Amino acid sequence: MENNGKLWQISDDILELERLIDEIEDCNDLTESEKEVRRNHVFSEWLNTEAKFDEKAEKVAHYIKYLEAVTEARKAEMKRLKTLAELSEKQASKLRDYLVTEMLRVDKRKVEGVTCKLSMRRKQPRVCLNIEPEQLPSEYQRVKIEANLTEIKKALKAKKPIDWAFFSDNQEYSLMIK
Repeated sequence: MENNGKLWQISDDILELERLIDEIEDCNDLTESEKEVRRNHVFSEWLNTEAKFDEKAEKVAHYIKYLEAVTEARKAEMKRLKTLAELSEKQASKLRDYLVTEMLRVDKRKVEGVTCKLSMRRKQPRVCLNIEPEQLPSEYQRVKIEANLTEIKKALKAKKPIDWAFFSDNQEYSLMIK
């Protein structure tokens, strides 16, 4: 039997050779010596094919181990890159805050650079509560009982008399980099 070296084809060849051996045993048209000659020939092919199967199976196993090692290396690299990305993200955030602080310090709101333009804009003030969200009037609550800061902000801007909320005095800025 001839095969192209694929494991499934070698498996098919082994099964076919085993079927032929059974056929030889069951054949009534052959003498015992003819059966023996054919059986030895098919058995020899079967052993050869079995050795090819073992060799191919071992190669497939090596490839599986290789793929598993590559997978582990890629997972480790993914974890390493995620850590580096988080580090870069933190560094960028700190540098962004630093740049805002220094621009405020020298009272600069815009920088027209050669490669990028910087501009600062004042963020909306945060709403600060001095009571728990559960104690808010219902029109300022959401179904899951959390502060509805949008409505509180509207009420504060409209100068409604609210003694349990106020705008923070901190000025926060966001930095636009184009």
